[in-house]
Amino acid sequence: MVRIIGIDAGGTKTQALVMDEQRNVLFESVAGHGNPSVSFQQAMEHLTLVLNDCLHDGDADAIVIGMAGLQSGPLEGRVKDVLAPLSPSPMWIISDAELAFDSAIGDGDGILTIAGTGSISHGRHGTMTGVTGGWGHLLGDEGSAYSIAIQAFQIITSEIDRDVPMSPLSHAVMKEIGAVDGKGLKGFIYTSDKGEIASLSKIVDACAQDGDASSQMILQKAGASLGMQTVQLARNLSLSSLKVAIKGSVLEASNAVQTSFKQVVSETYPDATILLSPMSPALGAVTTYSRMRRKH
Repeated sequence: MVRIIGIDAGGTKTQALVMDEQRNVLFESVAGHGNPSVSFQQAMEHLTLVLNDCLHDGDADAIVIGMAGLQSGPLEGRVKDVLAPLSPSPMWIISDAELAFDSAIGDGDGILTIAGTGSISHGRHGTMTGVTGGWGHLLGDEGSAYSIAIQAFQIITSEIDRDVPMSPLSHAVMKEIGAVDGKGLKGFIYTSDKGEIASLSKIVDACAQDGDASSQMILQKAGASLGMQTVQLARNLSLSSLKVAIKGSVLEASNAVQTSFKQVVSETYPDATILLSPMSPALGAVTTYSRMRRKH
C-alpha cells in the first residue's frame, strides 16, 4: 500500500496526515505553527514533532509539505536541511496555498483564496499557475485576520489621539486584551506574535453582527480586497469561467466578509462557482504526489 505523508504547515497550526492513494487517513498528528518566517526554530520543532509521529510505523513513499511563509526568502533549502535527515523518503516542499488548492480543486482549473491569519490566492489554468497576495503582514495580506485586527487597533489609536470617547469596537478590543489606555495597547501589540494579534479579528466580527458600523466597514473592505485579489488572478491566468474555493477562518466564519467577497467576484464573473473547502489542506498531498510522479 502506498503511504503518503501530507503536512499543512500553517501560520497557526501544523497538521500532518498519513494517507493512502484514496485519501483515506491512516494517522494524524497536530502541533503548533509551521511558518518559518515567523519563527524558524519553533516551526522546525513543530514540523519535526509531527513528522516523527507520522514515521513511527516506518517510512512513506513521499512526504509533501505545504508551508506558509515559504516565499519569504530562501527558506526551502534551510527547511530541507532540518527535515530531510529524518527520512529517506522523497520530500517536496510547496506553498501552503498550493497544497490547499490541490486538496480543494485537485488537477482542475480554478482559484483557491485563503484568508486566515494571512491571505493569498493560488490559481491554475492548464499548465499555467499563478499567485496574487501572499505578501505577508508587513507588505499586505489585505483581507486577512491580521489586517482586520490592525485596522481595529488603528481606530483605537485615532480615538485616543483625538481625545474622543471610545467606540463599541474599541471598548470590546481593549477589554479582550486587558488594556485600559494607549500604553496598555502598545504593550500588547509589541509583545504579541502575529497569530495573537490576528485572533482579535473575531471581536470585529462579533461587533459587526451587533450593528457596529466601523466593524461592518472593516469586514466589507476585507471581503472586497479578497474578491479583487481573486479576480485579478483570474485575469492573469486568462480564465474565461471561474471556479473558486474559499478557505481560512475569515472567509469561512465571517458572513460579512464572505458576502462582500462573492459580490465583487460575481460583478466580473456572474457565473462563477464559489464553494467552501472544508477538507484539510493536507489531503492535497495525494494530488501533489500524483502530479510530481508524472513529472519525474
